[in-house]
Amino acid sequence: MSLVALLGRFALAYLFLLFGIAIGMHLIGLQSNSGTNTAALLGAVMWACLAFAKKNGRYLSSSEQRATFLGMLIVDLLLQSSIILLVSTTSPLSFGAVFYALAFVAGLHALVIWLMIGTAGKQYAKDATRTRKS
Repeated sequence: MSLVALLGRFALAYLFLLFGIAIGMHLIGLQSNSGTNTAALLGAVMWACLAFAKKNGRYLSSSEQRATFLGMLIVDLLLQSSIILLVSTTSPLSFGAVFYALAFVAGLHALVIWLMIGTAGKQYAKDATRTRKS
């Protein structure tokens, strides 16, 4: 699997999880919030990285991890920006507030993405060790 395919899987999984969680929360009478958005991000990063590792029989190299991190962050920021644009059509938002909100979310999501790429690598190594022992 290529890095482009990994990023494609991430984007699709992230969108699916965001919409799925939002619809599920709505059906039970709750509103989606930043916690549910972060949960979608966590799941999408883990699934895409572990799918890459399983498909290729190895985990991402250091340079691939950096490229994956940047790609996932760009996909995330594009998605967050489009959500902000949709919200701003119903109620006008100031550019400064939008910029600072997006910068704050970008910082938090960058940290989450970086940590989850590392966590997925550790999980794959643990699973690979277990598989070799059995």
